[in-house]
Amino acid sequence: MSVPQDDAKRLRIRDANFDMEVSQHGRDPSLGMPCLLVQTTSLGAYPSVAQRFYACSPLIVLGPEIEGGAGTITAEPSKFLALNLGSAIPPAGTNLLATFVDNRWVFRYDG
Repeated sequence: MSVPQDDAKRLRIRDANFDMEVSQHGRDPSLGMPCLLVQTTSLGAYPSVAQRFYACSPLIVLGPEIEGGAGTITAEPSKFLALNLGSAIPPAGTNLLATFVDNRWVFRYDG
């Protein structure tokens, strides 16, 4: 896949996710909440306590969707904060699943 096709696919994915979020506004939480693959990063001083807000970058997963096919994970340049509900400090650069709960992103890292 060439670079322009990767960029086009990334934009289509982002647009589809936005459409999904808009259509789910006011959705029943018992049916599930949006989830996002993220990587911990830093906006300055990386937290030294587990249960704090951590800067995260969204990750995009690309690659041929065939069994045994190699996937490519790339970080977006944007950053947002997510609260660690776990008991351990994730090393910088840790890939995690974050969930949107009410008006905040959260993840759980227990080491």
